[in-house]
Amino acid sequence: MKHSQLQTDNQFDTLRLHIPENVITAPKWENFQFIQTYNTATGASTKTKSVTEHKLVTEHKGIDLAYIDGKGYYDCTISAKLLRDEYHKGIGANTIARVGTELISAGLSDVDIDMSEFIQHTKVLRADNTFNIKVDENDIQSYYDSLELVISQGKRGKIQTYDSQFTETCNGVVVGKDTRKLQKITIYNKIDEARSLLKKKYPLLNIADSVEKEYGMKYDEFNSYFADRLRVELRVNDFNKLRKLYTNKSRGEVMLEDLLFSKNNAILYQWRQFVSDKQSQTAIKFIDMSMEDKKNYKLKGFNSYANWQALKEWVNTFEGDEKLVKEKIQKIFYTTPTGYKKISPTVANDITRFCSEYRLNKQKSKRGELFTSNLTERYKEIDKKISKL
Repeated sequence: MKHSQLQTDNQFDTLRLHIPENVITAPKWENFQFIQTYNTATGASTKTKSVTEHKLVTEHKGIDLAYIDGKGYYDCTISAKLLRDEYHKGIGANTIARVGTELISAGLSDVDIDMSEFIQHTKVLRADNTFNIKVDENDIQSYYDSLELVISQGKRGKIQTYDSQFTETCNGVVVGKDTRKLQKITIYNKIDEARSLLKKKYPLLNIADSVEKEYGMKYDEFNSYFADRLRVELRVNDFNKLRKLYTNKSRGEVMLEDLLFSKNNAILYQWRQFVSDKQSQTAIKFIDMSMEDKKNYKLKGFNSYANWQALKEWVNTFEGDEKLVKEKIQKIFYTTPTGYKKISPTVANDITRFCSEYRLNKQKSKRGELFTSNLTERYKEIDKKISKL
């Protein structure tokens, strides 16, 4: 599948980097702490992670940096929190100069960093690619509901929701498998996340003070920017995937400049890997049918009636989880002496239809009067905006 082109600049929330030692001129070693651990049995010193590290000690948010002896580089993780009042912009081509300034301010060196050298020669190991898309701030929950409802849970990806520790409502959706090969896309509202996480991290501070302490933005500005946005975040921690998503290289290192100036819409590429457009359209069409039409579909066609009779027990047992239903049906009806046959398209589509209906009814019973009926339109809105990043 070819990459679509971004209509804006790439931006990142977090990057793990290896910065060559010659890029940092005159490091302030007095700000570094030598890391050494001790064997509790013998009292002998041991080297942390089998190497000697000199860790930068700083009060700045958004930087975790250590010089690795004998390796010739600094192992550095930076986040957009380093940008403080510009946190919402993320790390990108337009803010990378500010990153350099903040590294100096954090006590890394007395000499300004040559940012041209920095972006050309710094190697990327992990990236959290992040965009903030505008939505209707009065009904954020409906967007989560729409994703839960519509996205087909095929073999190449799964969808799960995660709940805030401090609220009873779902505050985000994770799409994709939790493996190194298939990276995850997380969709959530930043304000919801901040309220959940910061209450525990800063129990003595109010939300306004804790937001400013953690992110560097005034709460009014933070709230004004993120209130009507969903954060779409792709975490990539596999080197080959980084190269495939952001460069045209077939081999070699992935450098910081590759990511900052890449015009590949990596989030859309992965979205299409996780989300079966054909299956999602099948679900949308069935969800949008009237109750009477759904009933007639199950009862009046020979194939659909037979499928409904065979599937309804497992749809209810697995609570509308398409992946589990398909696995069960494959074991029951598609087993051969040499393995499993592929489920027929007719049966696969009916599993999608019946599972989506189960999830719809479950959401209605759970949300009651708060349930939004135009969920398929919400899903289409998100899908379109991801394609237009």
